Amino acid sequence: MLSAALLTSAPTLGGATEPLPPDLGMAPISDLTVATTAAGQRQLRFSATIVNVGRGPFELSASRTSTGSAFTVSQAVAQTDGSRTVTDVPATLQFGGDGHGHWHVRDLESYELVRLDNGVKVGTSSKGGFCFFDTTAYRLSLPGAPQSPVHSASGCGVESSLTVSMGLSVGWGDRYPWTLPDQYIDITNLSNGQYRLIATADPRGTFVESDHGNNATWVDISLSNRKNGAAVKVLGYGPAA
Repeated sequence: MLSAALLTSAPTLGGATEPLPPDLGMAPISDLTVATTAAGQRQLRFSATIVNVGRGPFELSASRTSTGSAFTVSQAVAQTDGSRTVTDVPATLQFGGDGHGHWHVRDLESYELVRLDNGVKVGTSSKGGFCFFDTTAYRLSLPGAPQSPVHSASGCGVESSLTVSMGLSVGWGDRYPWTLPDQYIDITNLSNGQYRLIATADPRGTFVESDHGNNATWVDISLSNRKNGAAVKVLGYGPAA
């Protein structure tokens, strides 16, 4: 259901216009590996892809009055008549000074590791912010899916930007490969055993979507220590977007 705070709308000739909201989810988690840093930290690294399988694009814009002020973030939702409705959303931005060099939306995705036998959470991702755009074709057969990327990294801005814009087209995903900074969960103190890695899009329900109940995917894994280092084995996958 769309927020009552929507600011603009336009009627369609012959009837009321209808919203075309996005529907966020996660593609299957991939590239699971265990890496050990020079300091001895064990990291469960993996690639994760947030995707949009809705009727319309997922589009955010943000602005601020000066480089010392906070951004105000809004979401635009496409309508069947070609217009957009715009509403402020309680999202915050942070600058990714970890080699990304652009602005991130905080808590767009979450990663958690839980014990498979009792569901106790034993780890969360070090990564907390994401700039999203069309990097990976996911399901281009969806109605309204463009056959080539529409949104690019340029919308994520630079440190001095006063405005930024991000988008994820219908049928497209934004992939975060396992090699990126902070794309891991610290498993240094975990014992051998079986665990479930859960990736969730929009975990706080911050954004307008057609369905908040299908945002997560998971993979079950076995972690074990060996003479030549720790190892991870995939046991099974849960539903994906």
